[in-house]
Amino acid sequence: MELVLFELANGRYAMTASSVVKVLDLLPVTPLPYAPGDVEGLVNVSGSVLLKVDLAARLGLPARSASQEGHLLVINARQETVVVQVDKVFSKVNLEPSVVKTYEDAKDSMVKGEFTTAEGMVLVLDEMALGLQDMDAVGVPDGGGGLMGIVQESAHVAEESSLNEFQTVTVRDGGETFAFMMDQVMEIVEIQNLTALPGASPEVEGLMDLRGKALLVVSLTRMLACEQVEPPKFVLVVSIDGARMGISVTDIVGIERYGKESIQAVTGGDSQLEGYLPGVGDRVGRMTGLISPSGLVSPENLLQFKRYLNEHGVDMSSLNDGELRSVRRLLSFRLGQERCALPLSSIDRVEEFTASVNLPQGDQSLAGVVQIKGEVAPVIDMRDMLGVAKGAQSVYVVVRVNGAVWALIVDKVDRVIEIAEKDISPVRTAENDYLTEVGRLNGELISLLSLDALSKMDEAVA
Repeated sequence: MELVLFELANGRYAMTASSVVKVLDLLPVTPLPYAPGDVEGLVNVSGSVLLKVDLAARLGLPARSASQEGHLLVINARQETVVVQVDKVFSKVNLEPSVVKTYEDAKDSMVKGEFTTAEGMVLVLDEMALGLQDMDAVGVPDGGGGLMGIVQESAHVAEESSLNEFQTVTVRDGGETFAFMMDQVMEIVEIQNLTALPGASPEVEGLMDLRGKALLVVSLTRMLACEQVEPPKFVLVVSIDGARMGISVTDIVGIERYGKESIQAVTGGDSQLEGYLPGVGDRVGRMTGLISPSGLVSPENLLQFKRYLNEHGVDMSSLNDGELRSVRRLLSFRLGQERCALPLSSIDRVEEFTASVNLPQGDQSLAGVVQIKGEVAPVIDMRDMLGVAKGAQSVYVVVRVNGAVWALIVDKVDRVIEIAEKDISPVRTAENDYLTEVGRLNGELISLLSLDALSKMDEAVA
């Protein structure tokens, strides 16, 4: 019998060597909503999302291991793989089975036997007792949410089966990062004065006035049973079963693009999370939870929220998203003091600014080329195109025109907005081919840009 010896909270333990897949240094942990106390969260091991179990808590020890010098053991537990943290890993030992005293009544126990070494007694643990098979969610609101995400492929991803990628709006809240499918987000606005609803459940932030209509706003962190680290600054307007609602978050990370294979589904049933996405940029090593709005706000909760509004005399028609059908969804950004926008359907991603490479004897309208996610993209400085002064900071808005990728330099990305068609007017200008329309939103004029000029440039190059 070959065993791996390790130390935890000043005690010595062992597991069968065949069950220990890897020994790793510590990794960042992503909290898991509604997990029981002996589950620390999820870790990303070589691209796979694994459950991290608090072994000390499972063993009933008075305090969990907090050693920052410890290691992780990746363990095969029945039909799944889990991760546990230990203080120190010793070498393997080979023992005759007769040396190990097996406990006859250890059927439901983590400890299945013991043996003695020169350093003292070693308890042999049953790795099969570490999995999710008997684990129940804790603190789930009535009618909604499960412990983990769904096994099936996201319905929103399936709708884009002809594509290899999908877009998300990525946000920060409760000290963690979460993502919403782009097609689920109708609008992003800054949070305004909220009117409290007496008697409402804790996750309800209140009512916010949005263009003269009452918008019910709920807290993402409270819906996920996470701690609110910073106050919310933005509201994502989403549609859930025909109802328009606001979800408050601390910050907007930006628009990101992932391959469909990037979604790491995890076992379980109905849930507020469809799965996890790998972190990018400064979030490498941590996971981004992919929100399922219909799981986040269950039909039962939605009826409850509507009841709050009825009780307080709020016009329920304000929750209907039918009025938003004849609207354009746009990404707004700044060019100097000018606020501009492009159709959201043409946006590929938003990328941090890096210096471009100049092309010798290149087109004078180009600001060079830059490599983005393995593709070489021509760079257009939109500030030059519209003749506005350049700001101190820059960012790339990456677009696709007829399948070709372009990197547009702007000063600052604002947010996703929606403008009704009735509030959009065409304009004629001889100065450039980019400004074709002007929209009105909350009393402000927004320049709506066209990418037709890029199509012409692409055809000329071809």
